This record gives sequence, C-alpha cells and structure tokens, in this order.
Amino acid sequence: MRPHGNYFIIKLEGVDEISQAQSLREQELFLPEKDLMTLEKGQFYHYQIIGCKVFTKKATRVGKVKDIWEIQDNQLLVVEKGEKEIYIPFTQQICTEIKLEKKEIIVDPPEGLLELDEI
Repeated sequence: MRPHGNYFIIKLEGVDEISQAQSLREQELFLPEKDLMTLEKGQFYHYQIIGCKVFTKKATRVGKVKDIWEIQDNQLLVVEKGEKEIYIPFTQQICTEIKLEKKEIIVDPPEGLLELDEI
C-alpha cells in the first residue's frame, strides 16, 4: 500500500490484472487495527468517531454520531438526536474534546447550531 494524492494504491496478492482489480471497485477493505497507519494528533479514523455520544460542555446530551460527511476540506458529524439529525462541523473550535476511551465528544457549538435541522 502506498499513498497517491488523497487515496492509496493497494496491491493485493493474486490480483495481477486491471480487469481483476476493476471487479473489486467499491468494495470495502478491512484491516486489523494494529495494521492501520498511525495518525497525527487530532486525526481520527471514521470508525473511531462513529458511535460516539456527543455532549455539550454543560454535560447536556446532544445525541450519537451516526456518520461523518466529507464536504470539500471539511467534515460534518451527523448526530442522531431522536428522530432528527444534527450536523456539527468536526472542527477543533466546536468539538473541543474527543474522548475515544469513553466514546464521547464534547462540543461547544455557536448559539443556534444545535437547533438547525438542515444544511
């Protein structure tokens, strides 16, 4: 495996022809956690964030991270709150603490952000 721009080029044993590789497009690849690249401080794999409970600094539960959307150079946390979804920018200014060991994210959103229900 080697980086190529925003992607990685992966060589799989037994896949030696382009037609073989094409048949694997859009498939998911799973690796043991121990084989994942070490990320820089403040960077996370999506699987580490999805499922985290989200709380405000005042310990009010916001919801649970359902997904992460990649939007241009930014990321949005899709947080389930009952029947609604809340979209929270995944930035250090708003997501002030990430507690992976507790599966918690502490947010300090600007006024009104948690009441928005559309992008």
